[in-house]
This record gives sequence, C-alpha cells and structure tokens, in this order.
Amino acid sequence: MKVTVVSGPRTEEVDLPNNATLTDLKKAYRPKVSIHRKSFKVPSADQSRAKEGKPQLTTLSDKTSLAEQGVKEGAQITYKDLGPQIGYRTVFLVEYAGPLAFILFYAMRPSFIYGASITKEYGYAQKVFISLFAAHFIKRELETVFVHKFSRPTMPLRNIFKNSIYYWSFAAFIGYILCHPDYTEPSATQVNIGAVAMVINELLNFAVHYQLSTMRKGDGDTARNVPEGPLFSLVSCPNYFFEVMSWVSFSVGTNMISSWFFTLAGLLQMAEWALKKHAGYVKVDPSNKKKKAILPFLL
Repeated sequence: MKVTVVSGPRTEEVDLPNNATLTDLKKAYRPKVSIHRKSFKVPSADQSRAKEGKPQLTTLSDKTSLAEQGVKEGAQITYKDLGPQIGYRTVFLVEYAGPLAFILFYAMRPSFIYGASITKEYGYAQKVFISLFAAHFIKRELETVFVHKFSRPTMPLRNIFKNSIYYWSFAAFIGYILCHPDYTEPSATQVNIGAVAMVINELLNFAVHYQLSTMRKGDGDTARNVPEGPLFSLVSCPNYFFEVMSWVSFSVGTNMISSWFFTLAGLLQMAEWALKKHAGYVKVDPSNKKKKAILPFLL
C-alpha cells in the first residue's frame, strides 16, 4: 500500500504493508526523529464541521490498523512534528522531587535559611505537617514508579518546566512559612482535625489510583473503561476530589493563606481535567450524566 505524506509544501510517497499500523508509518516516514514526535492525521469521515478550504482532520492511532481507520491505497496523510518529547514518568518524578527537596532542606537546615542564630525547636503543628507534606510527595513518587500506568509514552518537553515551576514555587512558598521560627500555630484540636482528615484523604486518593491502575494492562493501554464502585458513585474523578480535600485538610491544620492559594490553584486545574474526563465517560456510558466531575453535587 502506497500513501502520500504531506508536511507543509513537501510530499513524500511511503510504501507500507497492507496491514500496516501507525507505528509502521512512523518508522517508515523519513525524518530521523523519535517516533514519539511524529503525529499523522487524515481527513475525517464527517466533514460537517470543516472550515472552508480546510478539511476536518482526525489523528491516527495505534488502536487498530491504518486500513481500519480509513487509510487506503493512495491516501493523503498530513504529518506534524510534535517537537521535543519527554517521558510522562520522568516529568512526574522531577516535578514531585522538587517540593520534597524544599521541605526537607527548610526542615533540616533552618539556620541556613532563617539565620545562624536560630535555635528554636519546631512546634507540634510544624512537626506534624512537615511530615505530612513530605509523606504526600513521597507517596506521589512511589505511585509514579509502581502504580500509575500511562496511556501515552511522552509529553512535550516544555511541560517539565511548566509543571516544575508550579509545584516548586508553591512548595518553596509554603515550606518557607511552615518552617519559619515565627510561624504561629493553630490550636492542637485544629491541627489534629486537619492531620487526620489529610491522612484519610491521602489513603482514599491512593485507593482510587490503585483501582484506575488495575483497569489497564500496562503502559500504552489506551482503553477508556468507565470506572465503577463506591469511590466513583458521586463523581467521575474522585482521585482529584480527594487530592483537593487533602490540601483543604492541610490548609485547615496549618492555618496558612499560602496553602489555601495552592489548594485553589490545584482545584481550578484539576476541575478542568475532570470535566474533560467526565465528558469522555459520558460518551462511553450516558448514565454517567447523573454524576458530577469532581465535586459531589456541585461540579
């Protein structure tokens, strides 16, 4: 099977076997870059929403052969270089390592940050939430290595800088205030309520991540199965809900405005992701309309 690949003004004819997959096309097409940078599109079967002079395109996938996706002899395929890529797991490991490094540095070398004369010991709230902050990101790192399964192998390289700036800057801000000698502690009752609530939400968040992991055979599995069970009874993305509630608990227990800002920023970002995933689940199973995306009964 011969197809024509179009890249801007340049065209190239590529020979492929009749049962070729997207991976075969990526390997056969000439540019000597990582196959993860290569994206190919073909005209969609439904052109009802096509703009004048520009046909609507559909990205080819590796789920089925090219023939099953409508690619036939003489087909014209549009190529795009996605730019430098980096592994999903690598990005997660780096972005979570930063907050862990910040909090440990503040906690273990306070005299270096706050002055050589600092001798004051950490209070009860500081000890509890420094430990929980570190535990949260250790959990994230371990989940990245042993639990999460990624449907796509890579993401744009720029994401590692964007994600790291977000996590690292908030961690630097929160950690500096939490470990500061002049930090004002809330009551022990408030600290204990926040700490217990955070631990519960972290455990529930892990339970959701584990269930989602068991629904995939391994990295590269793109199956979009709709998760079920008690954890998914009210929202489509309870992992995001428990993540947000974990930081709400941290904010309550520490009584820090900086933590509330981080919680709000996280909610806004995760709400966007949750709404997209929820829409996908509804397409697969319309009965999911009765659920919310991230916040029970609200959003």
